[in-house]
Amino acid sequence: MKKKVILCSFLVLAVAAFATEKKAIDFVVGVDGDFKAAIAAASASRASESNHFVIFFPDGEYEITKLTGDEHGKTVFSPSHVSIVGQSADKTIVWNTTDTEGISTTATLYFPKNNDMYMQDITLQNRGTYNSGNASRQVALQQNEGDKFIYKNVRLLSGQDTYYTKKGRAYWEGGEINGTVDFICGGGDVFFEGTKLVVTRSGGVITASQNPGNWGYVFNNTTISSNFKNDFYLGRSWGQAKTVFLNTTMLAEPKAVGWGDDMNSPPQVFGEYNSKNASGGAVNTSQRRTNFGDGYHKTVWDANDAAGYTLANVLKGSDNWDPTKLTAQVNAPKIDQEGDEIVWANDDNARAWVVFVNGKYKANVTVPSFSLEGVSVGSKVTVRAANSMGGLGAYSNEVTTLESDVTYYNVVIAETVGGTVKADITGTKVAQGKEVTFTAEPLEGWTFAGWTGKNAPTGSNASATTIKITAVADIELSALFSASGTTLFQAETGPVENAIYESTNAGFAGTGYINFGTGVSWVKVPVYTDVSGEYKLILTYANGSNSPRSLSIQAKETEAQELSFENLTDWKTYGTKELDVVLPKGASYITFSTVGGNDGPNLDQLEIKLSKAYEENVAIKGAWDSVRGKPYAMGYSANARVRLFSTTGKLLRESAGGKVDTKGLNSGVYLLQVRDGFETQSKIIRVK
Repeated sequence: MKKKVILCSFLVLAVAAFATEKKAIDFVVGVDGDFKAAIAAASASRASESNHFVIFFPDGEYEITKLTGDEHGKTVFSPSHVSIVGQSADKTIVWNTTDTEGISTTATLYFPKNNDMYMQDITLQNRGTYNSGNASRQVALQQNEGDKFIYKNVRLLSGQDTYYTKKGRAYWEGGEINGTVDFICGGGDVFFEGTKLVVTRSGGVITASQNPGNWGYVFNNTTISSNFKNDFYLGRSWGQAKTVFLNTTMLAEPKAVGWGDDMNSPPQVFGEYNSKNASGGAVNTSQRRTNFGDGYHKTVWDANDAAGYTLANVLKGSDNWDPTKLTAQVNAPKIDQEGDEIVWANDDNARAWVVFVNGKYKANVTVPSFSLEGVSVGSKVTVRAANSMGGLGAYSNEVTTLESDVTYYNVVIAETVGGTVKADITGTKVAQGKEVTFTAEPLEGWTFAGWTGKNAPTGSNASATTIKITAVADIELSALFSASGTTLFQAETGPVENAIYESTNAGFAGTGYINFGTGVSWVKVPVYTDVSGEYKLILTYANGSNSPRSLSIQAKETEAQELSFENLTDWKTYGTKELDVVLPKGASYITFSTVGGNDGPNLDQLEIKLSKAYEENVAIKGAWDSVRGKPYAMGYSANARVRLFSTTGKLLRESAGGKVDTKGLNSGVYLLQVRDGFETQSKIIRVK
């Protein structure tokens, strides 16, 4: 018996002037691969400040000690413009253990020179010392250099040196940091808003500030808790210390003196303003330490002293950075079941939506609907919206799925070269009667050349880059793309496997180059030719290593060739290598792969030229009268149309009757095309 289906209607919101671009979560750990694969994908991405690469961790525990760690278990995460987002801070735990101790050798995650990083709803834990009571230096998060780090609802667990900063600006919103001694230490300008600080050892020290930049560590509206009340310090000086506590709620109060002895120099700024105890009353600060190695310091502040320590002042820098615009969450959607779909209103502020079934990650979508195909009746569905950085807002209302009788059809989009085809559906199936929008998006330098496949449109729709198809059967569709007249192609435009898109070493063409990895590593570079035949392939590369490196090169329908690339002066010096390849007419891929698991050169650019070995050495004077070695009267009718093109695809002459006049043409190579009825033949010729 059919159960009642809840139908819904909703307003279509007006498009905001600055709507967030719809983009799926880039990598879901445990679905798209492990964390090692996620790092590789982020490194290979073309992420930017306006287009973050988002890595999502569903709830669970993820040990990365041996997966991505070095010999001591330290994981280096190098790419910039990346968001690392968990499902929940308390249930999404990324952890490691180490076989040593040390502030520079043990980090669960180490950001060497990253810029513009975002982290939300996740725990990083170094289990070497957590709750062990010792003071071994084992870091959960090391922020070495770079600038503009955001941590929203992030929890760090370790012992000594839990969070180690060095340079740059960072913003904490909420979250929690646990530790024993100096568990927030180092330099840079870091603003903590509403962060919980947990001291887990007798005699603990919260901060050890060193060369902190203009403002140092500023804590506002934070909460301090500990089982060791009146037995820890707010901080001690390590270098040129600057640490300020404003509007702090001290569920556990520190030692009466507040600040510990200097380690190697007196502080520049130690300040405390408006501290409250667990009951909301003022903390007794009358015994706070004011005398340090260089004399008197005012450590108990009034409102005037604290007035300048605002988030805007501490973090604005020269670019007026406001991280709170990036941490703002998108409103929870109101969801309903409509037929065999979960639907909700569009939100222009949402980058994507993440769907959970029975509390577990199911999918992420860029359209305000989710197909229930394959989801059991009675399942509990919720949805969360992602902001521009990939951070997830609150859960929607919960919908228990009901039975529905809907037929589904497959949607097959064949591989394209020179661009992509996007559909506004979730997954690869569509409900009967649903209209699907397909959009063809060419790569830079390429143009859309039409649709192909069983459902390719005809008539006026054949040339439209966006089409709509109503599902009445399986849909099969693809697009054609052209780069006619182009002879230069950039390696970084192709899909990669275990390779990295980079722009570090100057001197490259285009926007960057491909840096191969060891093991199985490849890039498929899209190229285009106006006619099939043999071509000279000129490769621009860099090899700053101490020895030659090889690549296997394979064009469509030809055997792979191995080519050695000599070592050059350094990685900013670019050279060229040549080889002959046979290419089909139109768009195709040339695949470049590492050999024997060894690293390859950096591949920058491809240039293709007609090979002289393939040029037809035919003398033509006056009227052209031969194709495929046959007089037109023998091979073609008098109605055959003949067109003459330059090698860049420009139409020069066209005529009927199987002839074309070549008078007045300069000597050189041309393309002849003959269409006789339904047959088209092409030939490369030389005019002398």
